[in-house]
Amino acid sequence: MWGESLNQGKILLIESLTLLPVLIFVLVKKFSFRETFRWRKVGGHLLFVSGIIGLGLGVVIDEVDCLIQIFFPMPDELFQGMKEVMMFHSLGEFLIMILAVIFVAAFAEEMLFRGFFQGSLERNMDVPRAVFVASFVFTLLHFNPWWFVEILILSLILGVLVLRSGSIFPSVVVHAVNNAMAVFLINTNPATLDWYRLKGHVSPVWIILGLGCVVFGFRIFYGLTELPQSSTHEK
Repeated sequence: MWGESLNQGKILLIESLTLLPVLIFVLVKKFSFRETFRWRKVGGHLLFVSGIIGLGLGVVIDEVDCLIQIFFPMPDELFQGMKEVMMFHSLGEFLIMILAVIFVAAFAEEMLFRGFFQGSLERNMDVPRAVFVASFVFTLLHFNPWWFVEILILSLILGVLVLRSGSIFPSVVVHAVNNAMAVFLINTNPATLDWYRLKGHVSPVWIILGLGCVVFGFRIFYGLTELPQSSTHEK
């Protein structure tokens, strides 16, 4: 139990320190934190819609993972090791995991990759390529070839949400919901997931609902936002 708490504490520490070099750079250059990290305020309705997209996307990505594992299965030793790190056995471990994986990881990674990195790329190349490059680098830095497709899909969608809204907050919500679903599924006894699983896959009913949430959510999201005309640093 103590070993698990230590591993989860390391996750929290690593995620907390991820932004440190960039924070120092921004402070030295005296850039606006709001502009650099895209802290543009958005309405609660947009965050709610982002949550719907996140839920649907989490289901779809889960099934994509099931399909990939058929043709490109993750070594059992690696899977069990990652599972052990993500599991909690006490209230303390639960709180650390929630803080590290759902809140800190989602916010820090979105600030770094969709706020700072993608924003910098958008000012130096065409926007679609900037979104793809930022997403590709984000995927590579997870160092997990077995999750490459799933993470790339998620990252591209996060990039589009940030581009469309001009803010990282919608992508933080989607990222956090996706991570929360992963933690939930890993920590839930498979025997109790008959309502969700069917023969080693996500039930078709949930896949349809997931896709519906993504499509419906994006339609509303696009109706509530428009592409920003420009993106510049404010000192």
